[in-house]
Amino acid sequence: MSTGDTSRCVILMPVGGAIEPGCEDGLRELERRGHPVRRVRGYSAIDAARCQMATDALADGFEELMWIDSDVIFDPNDVEKLRSHDRPFTCGLYPKKAKRQFAAAFLPGTPPVRFGIHGGLIDILYCGFGFTHVRREVFEAVRRSLEECNRAFRKPLVPYFAPLVAADGHGDPWYLNEDFAFCERARQAGFPVQADTTIRLWHVGSYRYGWEDAGRDVQRFADYTFHINHSETRPAAPTAKPAASSAKPKVAPTAGFSEDWFSRHIPVWSELLAPLKERECHVLEIGVFEGRSTVWLLENILTHPASSLTYIDTFAGGVEHAALDLTDLEQRFRANTAAHAAKLIARKGRSDDMLRDLPRGKYDFVSVDGSHEAADVLSDAVLAWPLVKPGGLVCFDDYEWWIDAAPEKSPKLAIDAFLATMRGRCEVVRKGYQVWVRKIN
Repeated sequence: MSTGDTSRCVILMPVGGAIEPGCEDGLRELERRGHPVRRVRGYSAIDAARCQMATDALADGFEELMWIDSDVIFDPNDVEKLRSHDRPFTCGLYPKKAKRQFAAAFLPGTPPVRFGIHGGLIDILYCGFGFTHVRREVFEAVRRSLEECNRAFRKPLVPYFAPLVAADGHGDPWYLNEDFAFCERARQAGFPVQADTTIRLWHVGSYRYGWEDAGRDVQRFADYTFHINHSETRPAAPTAKPAASSAKPKVAPTAGFSEDWFSRHIPVWSELLAPLKERECHVLEIGVFEGRSTVWLLENILTHPASSLTYIDTFAGGVEHAALDLTDLEQRFRANTAAHAAKLIARKGRSDDMLRDLPRGKYDFVSVDGSHEAADVLSDAVLAWPLVKPGGLVCFDDYEWWIDAAPEKSPKLAIDAFLATMRGRCEVVRKGYQVWVRKIN
C-alpha cells in the first residue's frame, strides 16, 4: 500500500486529560497531510475506549489504524516510516514514566537493542500502544476468536483490547492490560509485533522521557544500546507461530548477519548503480563490516564475469561499534562472501595506507564507510578521489550520523568540506543520510 494514501490511515487518540502541545502539533501536521485524526474523550476505561475506537474505525472502512497517546511527542514523518515498512503490526518504543523500563516486553533472549540511526526493525513480545500502526488484516484475524458485544446499546463493539491472563515464561499467570492483551491475541493469530528502533519518541511526564531514561542516567544520543536485564523481566514464552519473524540473535555467527544498516538504502543503490549491471565494472568498498552491502553488490551489480570488488577494512571496528561483539568479524565477512571469492580483492589494514597503492582511475563506484571520525573520512575522500573513473560514483555513508556533539567526531564535517573543495569537479546526485556524488570529467 502506498504511504501517500493518507486517507486510508486513521489516527486514533484516546484522550483522558490534556493533549501535550508537542503532540497536538504533530496531530495537526498529520491532518494537514490528509490523515483523518480522531481525538476521543469521555472514557474512564482505556480498554473500552480502544475497543470502541477500533470497532468504529474498521466499520468506517479504514485499512490502517495508527494509535498515538496524548502524552507522546512524535515526528509526523515517523508515522509514514511505520507505514512504509509494509508490515501488519509495527510500533515505536518509549519508556515508562519515572521508571527505568520500556513500555514493552521483549522476547526471551533478546540481545542488547540498538536505538537511533543504527536501529531497525526487531521482533518483540508486546508493546504499549502509544505509537503503534496496525493494519486491518490483524484486527480481522483477531476478530475470529471474539464475540461482538453491546448490540443492545446500539453501539456494538468487538473486545479486541479486553484484558486477559496468559502464562508467563515461568508458568505463572500474567495479567495483561489492554495493549499487551491485543499483542497476545495478534501473536496467537500469527502476526509478530515489530518495533522500529530508529524512531525517537518522547513520553511526557514531569519532563520528556526518551530512550535513554529506560537504561541509564540521562544523556542524549543519536545512537543508543539498551541492555535488557532478563533476570528482572518475566516475558511470556511465544505462544504463536509468528509470520516471517525477523529477530535474529546478535552474536558472532560463523556466517550470516547480526546487523542491518544497509537494506533501507537498497532502492537508491539499485537505481544509481543499475547502469553498471551486465558490464565489466570495478568497485571499491572502504569499510565492509560483515559484508551485507558487499554481498548485495556481488549478487546484483557485479554480474559480469570480469567485474571485481576491492575491499578495505581492519575488521577492528570503530567507536560506533563499541557495544557490538566483533569476535571473528573477518571470518564472518569471509563466510558471507565465500560464494563470490573469485571477484574479491582484499586489502586488510588502515585505509590511509591501503588507498595509496591502488590504481588510479579504475573504479566505477566507491563506497566510503570506514572510520566515522571527520579527519579519517576526509582522508578517505581525498585519497579515493583519484581512483574514481570520470563519471564514476562515490557514496559517503552516515552523513547525518553523530555520536558526539563535537563535529569532528562525525562524518558530516568532512563530507561538507570535501564537497566545498571539489565544487565544479563533482556533481551531488543525492543528499540525505547518504551523500552520492559523480566525478565530472
